[in-house]
Amino acid sequence: MQRSFPSFLGLCTALVLFTAITSGCRAPSIEANAKPSPSTTASENFNRSTTAKAGVIYHAFNMRFRDIKTQLPELQKQGYTYIQVSPPQKSNPSPEWWARYQPIDHTIIDSPLGNEQELKELINTAHKRKLKIIIDVVFNHMANYGDYVKNLKYPRFSSQHFHPQNCINYNTRHSVIQGWINCDLPDLKTTSPHVRQEAKNYLKKLLALGADGFRFDAAKHIEPDFFRDILTVVPPDKLVYGEVIGQTLAESNEYTGILWVTDFHLVSTMSNAFSYGGDLRSLINPAISGQALPGIKAVTFAHNHDIAQGQIGYKLPTPQDIKLANAYILARQEGFPIVYTDDAKDAITKAGVFFHQKFMGEAQYFRNGNEIAQGADNPNILFIERGNKGFAIINKAGESFDVKAAKMPGLQIGCYQEVRYNFTMAVGKGDDQQKYITQWGTKQRGGIQIGSRDALFFVPTSANECQ
Repeated sequence: MQRSFPSFLGLCTALVLFTAITSGCRAPSIEANAKPSPSTTASENFNRSTTAKAGVIYHAFNMRFRDIKTQLPELQKQGYTYIQVSPPQKSNPSPEWWARYQPIDHTIIDSPLGNEQELKELINTAHKRKLKIIIDVVFNHMANYGDYVKNLKYPRFSSQHFHPQNCINYNTRHSVIQGWINCDLPDLKTTSPHVRQEAKNYLKKLLALGADGFRFDAAKHIEPDFFRDILTVVPPDKLVYGEVIGQTLAESNEYTGILWVTDFHLVSTMSNAFSYGGDLRSLINPAISGQALPGIKAVTFAHNHDIAQGQIGYKLPTPQDIKLANAYILARQEGFPIVYTDDAKDAITKAGVFFHQKFMGEAQYFRNGNEIAQGADNPNILFIERGNKGFAIINKAGESFDVKAAKMPGLQIGCYQEVRYNFTMAVGKGDDQQKYITQWGTKQRGGIQIGSRDALFFVPTSANECQ
């Protein structure tokens, strides 16, 4: 949605943030690969974790349904399992993207993106390819448009269904929940039984069309109990998550016991880590140090439509850092990654999606650089293992990293292929019975060589490829 937010100058980065966040300048020392402790702020058990192995979401932001349908073969080939579409209900008639986030009538699916029949055709075609559709839903407010807002009268709502007009004080939860975003978007009284029933009716309508999940826009501006109530009509195997830009981890965790939550805390942590002078090792386990949400509850991303459209200030330092941050979230086991439309065209991101799908369910391990090669334990390099068959390297430095000898204790002996550059890496035993990288690209060399500002992804391949 189109919105403006208060400014916040972080101590570590000159970012204009939506709200203050809790990450510090450096992550405190932590035990690598330690498991985060369960949140103590969630009020119930999170029972939608069956989707944790469901893969990667492609964010088809502001795309027409018929255009998305033509892309399904390629998206399936790349390895996506979910596709998220923008809000489809009747909305502010402006062709601008933000108008889709200003509903007029939830009973009608018709907008510049397409009508109900086109949405149904998209869902049916996606299901034939074993792809699933997530629908973006706006329940916090209605459109700032014409006589609707002037009279506070919409097809299914009238003045008694709205909070009094007032601007939001982001330091007060009551104001965040009952205030009008931008001071002009009519805020629905989501405690109202009528409002909740209308929300349930809309969800049931979308489920009848075949929807596989929902993103709830501006979820932070709605009391958590609203979601406990309306989700009673949504089967537990559906993927549901909320846009929560938490001022603190505690605020985000008000929702994590109910649904998945966008991890803007991790975006801030990645921004610090990929900045000049930042340390990628702070990304080894950011949740345990209070720099991110626990993976079982987090929808992870490096970039999204609000960031791309300049609506909020969370931002990676450069476009190349966005690519490397995508490599990080896709190489991990933790979190449910979503890839923004524009980023999906990037070769690093494409390789990361393939890698993520290949190793779903495989444990992750962040290997200490000292266990691999001299000089490999440094702020610019990250080594991520998935099980004993997957391996990713991220180098954020402005120069290449090149060592002629390197150990590889975590991978099984065999031949591996780099997904993007299509060269091979062999792992074998040395005279000391430890495992080493015995071949890197050619038989003439071992060790590791990765270019500046790059990421590599290795998957098993036939031993013949390393002959």
